[in-house]
Amino acid sequence: EEKDLISLIFTVTTDLDQAFPAVAARNCGITQTPLMCATEIPVPGSLPKCIRVLVHCYSNLSKEQVKHIYLRDAVSLRPDLVKGE
Repeated sequence: EEKDLISLIFTVTTDLDQAFPAVAARNCGITQTPLMCATEIPVPGSLPKCIRVLVHCYSNLSKEQVKHIYLRDAVSLRPDLVKGE
């Protein structure tokens, strides 16, 4: 729920330059939470067309209970966090 959100930081690779991800979040109803967009460092060979979101939120979960979501090729960014899924 938005009441539990503190802030969201979106990063995008430099090949994604037609829209701000924060605008999509606002259109989805996240209206009272600070949002920021930034570009990833363009490291040669890095994953293209990638959007990442860092969510700061209030939670009673321990770090071990938090589930990190990596979709499709983004799994390669942190295979240690998605093993066994």
